[in-house]
Amino acid sequence: MAQVPRRLTPHRSVLHGYGAALRQWRECRGLSQRALGRLVHVSGDLIGKVEKAERWPSARLIESCEAALQTGGELVAFLSDLERERRLTGVGYRPAGGADGQLGVFMDHSEETDLLRSWHEQLADLATAGNRTGYAGMASTAHAQISAAATIGRRSSSADRRNVLIAQAMWAEFLSWIDEQSDAAEADAWLRRAQQHAVEANAPALASYVLMRQSQRALERFDPRQAAALAQQALDEVRLPGRIRALLLVRQAQAFAMGGDQISCVASIDEAQRVAGRADWDSELPIDVGVHCNPVYVTAHEAQCRLLLGQPAAAADLYEQLLQDWPSQWRVDEALWRSALSTAYVNSGNVERAATEATNALTLAAGTSSGRALRWLNPTVVALRQQPGVPEAVAFVLAYRQATLEACNH
Repeated sequence: MAQVPRRLTPHRSVLHGYGAALRQWRECRGLSQRALGRLVHVSGDLIGKVEKAERWPSARLIESCEAALQTGGELVAFLSDLERERRLTGVGYRPAGGADGQLGVFMDHSEETDLLRSWHEQLADLATAGNRTGYAGMASTAHAQISAAATIGRRSSSADRRNVLIAQAMWAEFLSWIDEQSDAAEADAWLRRAQQHAVEANAPALASYVLMRQSQRALERFDPRQAAALAQQALDEVRLPGRIRALLLVRQAQAFAMGGDQISCVASIDEAQRVAGRADWDSELPIDVGVHCNPVYVTAHEAQCRLLLGQPAAAADLYEQLLQDWPSQWRVDEALWRSALSTAYVNSGNVERAATEATNALTLAAGTSSGRALRWLNPTVVALRQQPGVPEAVAFVLAYRQATLEACNH
């Protein structure tokens, strides 16, 4: 009888988090422990022990597994934290084995500061990698860091605890992005937790950023009134970095567009364009959470607003212009905009072009495991199902059906 795989506990430590990520990616690639071992020139038994956090992986093994499994940088992203955790193990740091599965931490102030810095660097790297390759497999890393931060926070001084709360808020917000691909309820729950941590840390810029994300989630639920209220609540904060203010103005504009208020929508977009190029950011935050909000980003959302306002031709023109020079590393966002472009062409009556752009979007969505992009394709799917005489439309609908089935099975 086949042995039942041991249930992993990625939240207990970085070592456990790496083991869980390794198993997830190995199984995703359809490899046994022995098969992966052959690829990276170690025994399958060693792979199993690493997955169960019974052995420390060497840097060479981590890099070899990354190359073999092609995880988009997720496995090698563990390197610095694993190295630090292993070093701290020899100076009084140890993963706790208690019932709560939390991380027991005993370290001096300098080590704690180093750990916080590494979290922020890893978070920035994963966020960048996520837009390029998708967020599959990153959840275990984020869970491990949040759990570790929670335990450190309980043992820290009030000043240090504020920094840990900020780290928890940022990782929770990142988890909301991951869960938004498949589980809207979990995404909303992580945003509520992020907001709680940001408020407790007295970090108004971060709290406003999380309100912006909650406004975005309200728009996804087609609730413009709630979206506008959340955006305005954050905009009432007087001292906001320019790019966070621009993001909030974009959400406000989308809410106005969804409600049919073109004048207010245009005014918010114009103001967002004016402040989006500012390089200022809250120096109290370890990374610039609004760094992605530049004039190109605002233009993409202006196109979305045009689509919501019933101006598909104008929306299609804007999408076409910005996608000509779209950064290749922003593949998840490109999937979203090509999905919206396909809808713009459907609403303009250009069925063949709609099917072509929808197919492009579907390829990107499947390649990045973006459930959100698949959802954005729904209006186009509904429309193209009514076009059985258009070969491009029929081909896309079949491909979409297959992609959604694969996503459900995964």
